[in-house]
Amino acid sequence: MPRIRALGLMMAASTLLLACGGSTTTTTSSTPGASCTKTWKVGLVTDVGKLSDKSFNSNSYQGVQDAMADSTLCVQGKAIESTSENDYPKNIQTFVDQKYDMIVTVGFKLGDASIAAAKANPSVKIVMVDNADFADKVTPANLLGLTFQEDQAGYLAGALAGLATKTNTIAGVYGLDIPPVHKYRVGFENGAKATNPNIKVLGIYQPESGAKDFNDPDFGKQNALTFFGKGADIVFGAGGNTGNGALLAAVEQKKMCVGVDVDQFLSYPDADTCLITSAEKHLSTAVKTAIQNMVKGSFTNGVLNFDAKNKGVGYSPFHNFQGTLGQYQSKLDTILAGLVDGSVKTGYTG
Repeated sequence: MPRIRALGLMMAASTLLLACGGSTTTTTSSTPGASCTKTWKVGLVTDVGKLSDKSFNSNSYQGVQDAMADSTLCVQGKAIESTSENDYPKNIQTFVDQKYDMIVTVGFKLGDASIAAAKANPSVKIVMVDNADFADKVTPANLLGLTFQEDQAGYLAGALAGLATKTNTIAGVYGLDIPPVHKYRVGFENGAKATNPNIKVLGIYQPESGAKDFNDPDFGKQNALTFFGKGADIVFGAGGNTGNGALLAAVEQKKMCVGVDVDQFLSYPDADTCLITSAEKHLSTAVKTAIQNMVKGSFTNGVLNFDAKNKGVGYSPFHNFQGTLGQYQSKLDTILAGLVDGSVKTGYTG
């Protein structure tokens, strides 16, 4: 049966330079094709999880890099990493001042700064990854939100966890309780209960902590260890570097784990020995789609939603666990088909 696989996540070579305001700038050069009559400049602003998160920010930037690698699109790109929430408006403004054609902002918490920038700079396309919470009913013509059905990806991963657990107890260590993360949790817990009615599911959200939002591996590790002490044998790490800390705890304790956003077996080899799958949303595809639409003159404002039906979300291969968990492949593919045709519901109602 068909499987949704992760896109390659190897980052292109880049130069890291210190920038003002505690941010860093990653510049990647490109060579537009000879037929280019215009070079489109695309900037990306990360949340505080940064490009080192091996998942959310890094894969969003991969979408910019994929657009740059496509010589027909004539794109040059750059990323600015945010160290704190105070960096969001000024990092966006840096790209505005440099006359960028599109600015991609990564993460729900950049919403206010992104909307303000769109209203103040109508000639610049603003693309928000993981956000469609527009401030008013009339969306600025230059503002686009990219959203995902994280509950569907979480449901698939949870269904596998429910089948794979030996203790009938699993856990999740999550980033901030914001809509995308909440959808992951609801889907994961309900997917596990669908395949294992005897399961017990533990979980915790990371409290807001400013610069450490989604970037607190110690929090992730300590809470995963606590859950293992309560009998959990699988942990879902869903929250950037915070979630990565939970994965490392699973490696240390020789437990199983579930990655998030991308196929973390490919992007985060430190966790390869515990990863049974990852709950994927295809961020790079979504970002490249937005860039391509701009270049081709088909950019529209509003919301682009990515789900199982349009292959915007899915689950990763079992990799090292194929031998022991491969028996569940057909079950997950049946669930995936149900998500596509609507016969399977995740229980998320937000």
